[in-house]
Amino acid sequence: MSVQVAVPAVELKELGGPRDKGMAAPSRPAEPGPLPPPGLGVAGAPCPLPAPAGEREAAAPAAGCGAERPPVSGCPGLPAAGLGLPPGAAKVPQASAMKRSDPHHPQHRHRDGGDGGAGREALVSPDGTVTEAPRTVKKIQFADQKQEFNKRPTKIGRRSLSRSISQSSTDSYSSAASYTDSSDDETSPRDKQQKNSKGSSDFCVKNIKQAEFGRREIEIAEQEMPALMALRKRAQGEKPLAGAKIVGCTHITAQTAVLMETLGALGAQCRWAACNIYSTLNEVAAALAESGFPVFAWKGESEDDFWWCIDRCVNVEGWQPNMILDDGGDLTHWIYKKYPNMFKKIKGIVEESVTGVHRLYQLSKAGKLCVPAMNVNDSVTKQKFDNLYCCRESILDGLKRTTDMMFGGKQVVVCGYGEVGKGCCAALKAMGSIVYVTEIDPICALQACMDGFRLVKLNEVIRQVDIVITCTGNKNVVTREHLDRMKNSCIVCNMGHSNTEIDVASLRTPELTWERVRSQVDHVIWPDGKRIVLLAEGRLLNLSCSTVPTFVLSITATTQALALIELYNAPEGRYKQDVYLLPKKMDEYVASLHLPTFDAHLTELTDEQAKYLGLNKNGPFKPNYYRCWF
Repeated sequence: MSVQVAVPAVELKELGGPRDKGMAAPSRPAEPGPLPPPGLGVAGAPCPLPAPAGEREAAAPAAGCGAERPPVSGCPGLPAAGLGLPPGAAKVPQASAMKRSDPHHPQHRHRDGGDGGAGREALVSPDGTVTEAPRTVKKIQFADQKQEFNKRPTKIGRRSLSRSISQSSTDSYSSAASYTDSSDDETSPRDKQQKNSKGSSDFCVKNIKQAEFGRREIEIAEQEMPALMALRKRAQGEKPLAGAKIVGCTHITAQTAVLMETLGALGAQCRWAACNIYSTLNEVAAALAESGFPVFAWKGESEDDFWWCIDRCVNVEGWQPNMILDDGGDLTHWIYKKYPNMFKKIKGIVEESVTGVHRLYQLSKAGKLCVPAMNVNDSVTKQKFDNLYCCRESILDGLKRTTDMMFGGKQVVVCGYGEVGKGCCAALKAMGSIVYVTEIDPICALQACMDGFRLVKLNEVIRQVDIVITCTGNKNVVTREHLDRMKNSCIVCNMGHSNTEIDVASLRTPELTWERVRSQVDHVIWPDGKRIVLLAEGRLLNLSCSTVPTFVLSITATTQALALIELYNAPEGRYKQDVYLLPKKMDEYVASLHLPTFDAHLTELTDEQAKYLGLNKNGPFKPNYYRCWF
């Protein structure tokens, strides 16, 4: 196969001075599965999504069937997913190249050091005649690229590699997952006047013009979220959330966008803020705003921005929330603090994180919980899949993207052996790392030992380990004393939801120097030159520095949607002002919606077997107290 190469037009310029320095290159949804059988709700109440009487639906085909495939790489309009390129940056400038002289060619250059020419070059012709090379030097330059590429950009803005301790910890350095990384626009979204194509300005995102890229990401995520798409298709005719006004505070990613649009399809009105200042995908937030969702979030918010965005979701004239979907408890805390009267109209809270659930139980114990709350975090589908399998895959992704490190032979200490810790340990062990575990619970500690990990106290190994990972949901797990004793270049990161596990505040002192190395990577340097590598400033590593598997988030998001439906449609009196676990029947239903993706076929109990076990043939197959800790 012959290849034709187009040679660009060049022009020669004479330079009278010394030789120039080299130029620098410029810088589809699844079909629905079966609905839960009657009696899905708690206390024998019917499920708000009953299956049609006498109808047995076919199982859903694998995710991705029947949907338009995204454009393949190289097609016009394809977003450079994961590359961090801004719109319009897909075209690569054609680099200049000079043909290297062949020393065996009959006419080549050599140095002549004996003619007093101070080493001037000479040309040798085929007949042996030596002639002196011209004194002028030719500079090759493209005719259509006459700009000087070796000039440094004059606009520096806030993107300095070295940061003083007084600089904000929330400079908007985006991860490679965002299309707006290379944007030079440092104006705060709060100071911008933006409108979507429908003329609405009820949102605050980084750049509404990025909506097209975000829409493509959402469409890709839909292919890996079969249960949500099935729920959307089957229940949107019944609108089980009609009249629901949901205020949400979660990570704003493509997967969350699928959840929000599903809630909208089920009849709900939504207003949304981010639960993490680093996890928002700006292009996805823009796509949601363009679709009419009031979204207030951008990557790299300050602490003040964070609370401002939550307040804009809650405090709006003519709109009163009646449901809360929270991740971490910050939204619930803000409403309790600023607008406690709102709880008179709120029917329930759905919370999915360890931190948020702890807060709810504290409120309940103190008698301050005004409404029913659903603990999604301790449902089996959340614990086993989101916490375990998701973290098992995403921990390596986050560490690789930020540090480019090799895991083989590295000594790692994982603080906490719950489901998150189990996932992290399994991944690191498989890569050849030497893994230590710290734990306060003797049952989890015994599990760690049985799984082949050495159980230690953090003080025993802190001087020798290469990586420290917190997975506890607690506070001050890694203290300043630990940080002072760490070896040079130790990597410190957090896989729990809250940013309190690592005492980052103790590092903001005058004697320590902070240097921003790359997005979400800081060197904290001690006076003697020792440095540690702090990732995401102690916040959630995987969602701040990388991405998480979409399929796993489909399980969690479907669980959240069903919990909202259950609380919103529950008759008055079914749920008291307390914290409840998701009914096991719902857990099993969520799992069943994802099985067709694997072409999996469940075995059915015979009547004799069901009677022997004392179970209903259609479940639930586990008691409500079953937590699936192993």
